[in-house]
Amino acid sequence: MTAWFDKACRKGGEILHSLTLSYASIARRWLTVTRMNTTGAEKKLTLFLLNDKFTISKLAQFAELPMIVAKGEMCFSARTDEELVIITPEFMAPNNVQQETGFRAIRVEGESSLKDTRVISALIDPLTAAGIGTVVWTTFNSVYVFLREEKIVDAVKALQHAGHTFEHKEVMAPK
Repeated sequence: MTAWFDKACRKGGEILHSLTLSYASIARRWLTVTRMNTTGAEKKLTLFLLNDKFTISKLAQFAELPMIVAKGEMCFSARTDEELVIITPEFMAPNNVQQETGFRAIRVEGESSLKDTRVISALIDPLTAAGIGTVVWTTFNSVYVFLREEKIVDAVKALQHAGHTFEHKEVMAPK
């Protein structure tokens, strides 16, 4: 084994590199199988792609929640010790604040991660593997995954490849 290893290293490490990648692939598969065995069967979800585009806005820590957000039907807010963050449909986004625009949302209806930790993992793992960044928001009734609009096609492919299905449903924020 030592002679083979030395020879591989002298050849520029190509074989060693391939071997390392193979071990990494095996380890990834082992972790997936281990996760499946410890949490039960892999979670397959029915997903809905929301039609609206969303904006994520950062307001001052002690700013008042804008009235349109407080009364809006599809708005999300969180206040921390540093900021107030709100996610709204683009047409409801406040003016003159720091913002990130161009997000779309995928909703998992009827599945709350508050009770089943596999829901978040089942969504995030395939997206992370595809190099897609996300913002996840959970409620008692649903899970929402916000991602850049330009990543939607790749996200849908990754999630379908993971065994999830998409259903068409007119789900829009009120205008």
